[in-house]
Amino acid sequence: MATFIIADLHLSESQPILTNALSNFYERNTILNDRVIIAGDMFDFFVGVDPNSAFQQKIKAIITKAKQRGVITMFQAGNRDFLLDEAAAEYFGMKLIKDFYILNTSKGKALLLHGDQLCLHDRSYQTFRAIVKNRFIRFCFMLLPLSVRTSIAQKIRNKSQEQENRRAEYSEKILQNPTVKKAGATFLQKTGCTLLIHGHFHVFGGEQNAFGDGLSRLGLGMWDSHYSYIKIDRTDFKLVQRAMEKNF
Repeated sequence: MATFIIADLHLSESQPILTNALSNFYERNTILNDRVIIAGDMFDFFVGVDPNSAFQQKIKAIITKAKQRGVITMFQAGNRDFLLDEAAAEYFGMKLIKDFYILNTSKGKALLLHGDQLCLHDRSYQTFRAIVKNRFIRFCFMLLPLSVRTSIAQKIRNKSQEQENRRAEYSEKILQNPTVKKAGATFLQKTGCTLLIHGHFHVFGGEQNAFGDGLSRLGLGMWDSHYSYIKIDRTDFKLVQRAMEKNF
């Protein structure tokens, strides 16, 4: 049995190549009893299940087909798809897991999170995160018609895109921010883990002693011109990045 971890796919109806890439990823990498953990931002944005969406139906079909082959898919919410709750995860054939998830590996205990939890230096974002994680606010938002939710999400998405384009230029610097370093160390120490696995920053690669002696991290990149994943089994632990056009 192997565990594959992917993140930041940013699937959307306008990017069918990414949906196809997800399908091929399952077909080419997974076998019976494997599990795939999608660590946030599976969707470019998500405001609820739409049974009439051909796009969502295709995502559901990909994961369901893998499930029928004995492959389990687990989902951890990101900042783009925090509204994907337990019921929605079940709709797509996935199991929702907590924002902080511990894995036992051949390299010791690893803590998996999307990554936006590390951004404690960005107080405005943390305020926004606290608001959208509030169950009552989420409940009220989900009472709105799907078309209204989609319109609101599109406006927020368009506004944040420019900020994220700028962020891509200095994401590596953000990871070196003392506040981010302190947050990572605190999370690892509280959970008794020595390795932090994350997405969100779209920075692929590892860093030894990132949060202090013996406290390291592995970062997954965004699926775009390349895709990345982590594969964990009884004897192996590897971080992989491949060119999208050559494989999909």
